Amino acid sequence: MSENFAAELHRRATTALLAGRADAQGEGERVPVGQYTDEAIARDEQRLLQRHPQPVVASASLASPGAWLSLTHTGVPLLLVRQESGQVQAFLNVCRHRGARVVPEGSGSEARAFVCPYHAWTYKPDGALRGVPESFGFPCLKQDESGLRRLATVERAGVVWVVCDPLLAGSDPGAHLGALMDNLESLAGLRAPVAYAPRSYEVEANWKLLVDGSFEAYHFKVAHRETIAHMFLHNLQIVDEFDLNRRLYLLKSKFEEHQPEATGFDPRRYGNLTYFFFPNTTILVQPDHAQLSMLEPLGATRTRVHELTLIPEAPASEKATAHWDANVALYRRTLAEDYALAESIQAGLASGANEALSFGTFEYSAPRFHAQLAQRVAAMQAEH
Repeated sequence: MSENFAAELHRRATTALLAGRADAQGEGERVPVGQYTDEAIARDEQRLLQRHPQPVVASASLASPGAWLSLTHTGVPLLLVRQESGQVQAFLNVCRHRGARVVPEGSGSEARAFVCPYHAWTYKPDGALRGVPESFGFPCLKQDESGLRRLATVERAGVVWVVCDPLLAGSDPGAHLGALMDNLESLAGLRAPVAYAPRSYEVEANWKLLVDGSFEAYHFKVAHRETIAHMFLHNLQIVDEFDLNRRLYLLKSKFEEHQPEATGFDPRRYGNLTYFFFPNTTILVQPDHAQLSMLEPLGATRTRVHELTLIPEAPASEKATAHWDANVALYRRTLAEDYALAESIQAGLASGANEALSFGTFEYSAPRFHAQLAQRVAAMQAEH
């Protein structure tokens, strides 16, 4: 971690504590209810997510050359293969002949070839088309141009990130993750962490309601009074923007109690760092590990949540396993409180009680996100 990064957080945290106010901007804003209920908007947002790096799987799931994984992510059939070079390459898991899924969902460790179950077109682990039965029937086939469609892929922070739109195969996912990812990986144990306790589940709420909750600390003392509220100062959060991405720092009570010096200041000890990678991924950094959460919209009113706990190394004892299990359990209890409220909000949106949801000055990061998202969707639509 750079000294400048830690020292700047200490300075701003001290200023916020003395003022008794979180970072704030403007005079408050409103987000129309339709942003959370309109199916056409939801479909456009699903398309947009496919144009941005998505955390698909832990790097350790593809441990060695030849390891492969077939899965569906944001509605896209994917095939990931670790190449002989050591890099992971992602492909659309769709045959270039008649469009069948080439590899059933699952995983393996020694990829030699992938054979389509429809007509046995065969692909190499690098996606190249290796063979076509009775190839004389395809006189115009350009074999070197008929491999599986490649997707832009990068490994960062122990996770494989994929841009699921094949038209962006030449893009650089690392550039989008940018300086914020560099900062995250500078933290101890987060350059190549081990994934632990993965799970996926569904919430009956719009995905943006879940994002909104991560962008403000105003709710902590009320919504989390039975779990973690006592650990944090009320509504004291610092926000840094990295283009579309952002880092949020929520101060713990011990910052006021201990009054730590700027020299050698450890932000992880005195607050929670949340790294948000636009548009749908958050990584909550805690003192000795992190929690990744990716939101997959399934429609205007349903979201699939994918979670990974990122730990420094695999647990080597029952004591270590118990430690990580306890951390995961607390995280999940806390999220359950947030997501139950999101479902409550979603259920009330159609009532007509509100035409828009109101955000205070210290909640400014949420409506700013909505504006950025709408701008990106509009730009995408203008391209077509």
